[in-house]
Amino acid sequence: MNIIDELLRSFHPSQDGYIFMWVLASLAVCALILIMERWLDIQRRTNVDAEGFSESIKKLIAEKKNDEAYSICHAAGKRALPRILGAGIKNIDESSEMIMGAMEEESLHIIPMLERRLNYVLMLGNVSTLLGLMGTIYGLILSFAAVARPDVNPVEKSSLLAAGISTAMNTTLFGLIISVPCIFLYSILRSKIDIAVHVIDRYSTSMLRVLLPTRSVSKNYCVSSKRVKEEVDTEPNIAPMMNLMVILIPLLLSSAEFIKIGAIELKLPEASQGGGDAGSDANEKAKLNLGIVVTEKGFNLYHYFKETDTTSGEEDSTVNVKKDIEIPLKDGKYDYEALNSQLAEIKRKVLFEIIKSANSGLKENATLLQLFTHYNKNDYSQVEAFLDHEDVKIVADETIKYEIIVAVMDAARGTKTPNGNVGLFPNVSLAGGMI
Repeated sequence: MNIIDELLRSFHPSQDGYIFMWVLASLAVCALILIMERWLDIQRRTNVDAEGFSESIKKLIAEKKNDEAYSICHAAGKRALPRILGAGIKNIDESSEMIMGAMEEESLHIIPMLERRLNYVLMLGNVSTLLGLMGTIYGLILSFAAVARPDVNPVEKSSLLAAGISTAMNTTLFGLIISVPCIFLYSILRSKIDIAVHVIDRYSTSMLRVLLPTRSVSKNYCVSSKRVKEEVDTEPNIAPMMNLMVILIPLLLSSAEFIKIGAIELKLPEASQGGGDAGSDANEKAKLNLGIVVTEKGFNLYHYFKETDTTSGEEDSTVNVKKDIEIPLKDGKYDYEALNSQLAEIKRKVLFEIIKSANSGLKENATLLQLFTHYNKNDYSQVEAFLDHEDVKIVADETIKYEIIVAVMDAARGTKTPNGNVGLFPNVSLAGGMI
């Protein structure tokens, strides 16, 4: 399935966790606007040919054209380097301390303007990761809640469990899709600012040597040295590892639950157990006695609802013979789709018989999903007929391979309808041999 289509589908209100997806989308929009604003502002303040500009200002100062040099710096607008150099030129007639102090003061104003709101980019990236993790936990809670429900058949449990894990993975993926670019672009902007500060320090120190020819300026002097720098945390960041463990542990548990659901409980026939046709007519009518015979020619179904043929017997008497449903091979292969369709119809008939006995009001042409939903919402434990309506016996020759038996089990356990999945016959018993 296309990942983009899956992510877009998870925004629909019918999907679990759609709130997390919309919140993450809002954060993505905020991060995009903030990154664009910071990029344009930094570009505007650092867009200057530092070397050429500095040389032209030095030339004017050497020619004693201080006012013209200051006018050029003032005309540069919000650009960082011209404003800092202009602050020094403006006080050229003052003491050396005043000149250096003016340039340092201007740098304390300009450099924070370059750095403002930059940390919000990193914050939005981290918050996106955490919200994605929150959505992951929420999806896993839904998954385990579905598994813990005793009134849900195994087929629906598998579907609900998969839906919960899908929600968890979608929010995690979308959170990382936002977080990774935010952190990457934060690093680029941070590097761009550091380069700009380095350029400011370099050409400001060079300009001071021109403005203060009688005073030696230390090689290590920087006009930005007095700005307050953020402390860098050098401790190892174990948060990503902890996040990974929080995700992996429930995911492994979920995988174990998948295996548990995938393990079909089989009932092998007892040696003393009679055949499906044994017993009185009264007992026979009370049982579905569903069986699937797998042969090299296809499938044969026998059950309570199979059609009855009237044939001639000895001495012109008539005998009622119940015909098995035959599903032959299709293009040389077993027709599992037809088998599933026949089993769904049998399930519909037996559910109708059970529900009809309680005067439910449902008509005989009710769909399988309607009957299945009605049966699960009501208590029919008092109905003694068809107590084996969830059982199926699979009989196979020794020549039938194991993978064919597994495929038959899958076809017998559940079916898909346009409006949802329906459990058919989850209790499987085997007879015969297979390889």
